[in-house]
Amino acid sequence: MIRAHALALLAALAAAAPARAQLEPAPATITFENGQTSAGVTTVSSDCMTTVTSGGHDGGAYLRACNGSIVFQVPQAIVELWVRGPEDITLTPCDGGTACQQPVTVPATTTWTPVPLEANDASIMQVYFTGGDIDDVAFSPTFQPDTAILSGPATSTPDTGATFSFASNVAATGYSCRLDDAPSATPCPNPLTLTGLAPGAHRLNVRATDAYGATDRTPAQLTWTVVPPPDRDADGVPDASDNCPEKANSDQADADRDGVGNACELLPAGDAPPVAGVNAVVQLISGEVFVKLPAKTPLGLRGMRAPFQETGFMPLKGIASLPVGSTVDARKGELAMSSAANGYAPADRKARRTQSRIRAGIFAIKQAKLKKKAARSARISTDIGLVTPPGAATACTASRSAKGVVRSLGVTAKGVLRALGGAATATATSATFVTTDRCDGTLTQVGKGKVSVAVKRSKKAVTVRGGGAYFAKARLFAAKKGKRSSLR
Repeated sequence: MIRAHALALLAALAAAAPARAQLEPAPATITFENGQTSAGVTTVSSDCMTTVTSGGHDGGAYLRACNGSIVFQVPQAIVELWVRGPEDITLTPCDGGTACQQPVTVPATTTWTPVPLEANDASIMQVYFTGGDIDDVAFSPTFQPDTAILSGPATSTPDTGATFSFASNVAATGYSCRLDDAPSATPCPNPLTLTGLAPGAHRLNVRATDAYGATDRTPAQLTWTVVPPPDRDADGVPDASDNCPEKANSDQADADRDGVGNACELLPAGDAPPVAGVNAVVQLISGEVFVKLPAKTPLGLRGMRAPFQETGFMPLKGIASLPVGSTVDARKGELAMSSAANGYAPADRKARRTQSRIRAGIFAIKQAKLKKKAARSARISTDIGLVTPPGAATACTASRSAKGVVRSLGVTAKGVLRALGGAATATATSATFVTTDRCDGTLTQVGKGKVSVAVKRSKKAVTVRGGGAYFAKARLFAAKKGKRSSLR
């Protein structure tokens, strides 16, 4: 009985594979099922033979025979079969006449052994065998198996690499690959990904090995080109790993280790620790955050790339040390800020810091220096003053009854931090809260912890705990005589 195994695989490949993935037909196979020993295209004969219905190499039927032969009606390039016997088995492929190849001897074994027989001139017309068990005789006028590369890139980069997938016209037990002029092929997975290759043309050869141990004589081949990765600044460091892809910096120097090279730092480097009344260290957490430096600042901050009065708003990248007086626009992002919480020098073990995360608003960093004659251990608050976005207060000047939101800040603080609203100041030591300035007052909403709210013109502070809120009513952003608008 003929089993054209892998026909389904071939049909799928024909439908889905690219034009280069043309595979040879799979070999025909005599399986000895249903007691049959003839396939119509070949004959198996022996002095004595019996078809056994189970126990073959795959559990199915097989042939138990004495000395005999397998005769083909047309020349075959390859004949493959499984054998087993209590004595040595000799297999001799011949051309149908007197020309025979060197016999192949399979030592006596109780297990099934696969044997491929190949003829360089595709002339096998007959295979003689000396007894034993025989199963699944596969034969083909073309050499088997056949391999095809199904997919692979036309170009790739050393970093992204190139991925290839391949297939065989029969079930493959494995693949071997040879890259360029490598001395030999080595086992490879399917699919195969190659990275780190030098720029230039490359060639991949792939061979399949079938269940009988035969390996493709004519490997599938694909060529492609590895192109250098993008390097906009031409400094020899690819953009994907360059900490400053816009400016040449082959040394990749990064003083504050924030992933932004010194050459691309627009703001003071983040390796200057926070000092009360001088600076705070900020780090981008998510989204986009922009910073405007003050027109004047104490000397000593490093890493400036332009005079303060000329910089305007610049994007925050990585970590930066911002002078007190800087304005931060975090309406589309979030940042972490570390600031001094007492007057000790940053390196002193008694130095304390206020840690905060701020989002969804514009604010100015404010902080006083340690007062004269004050103990260095005295707590120093970090103040963030809400800043009005351009045009946000227009509705407040149009109507005295307007109640719309003008500006807001979301804050998580651990330490001493004050959010300066128009009608109230929220002071937190360990809390998550939102301060919102509306046309008609300042709203403080506390998520966790507790916040002390100091209302303007009121001597008594209000404590707001997690889940609570307090609204300090006042008319904010109202137009004053001689001015278009004013913020109290």
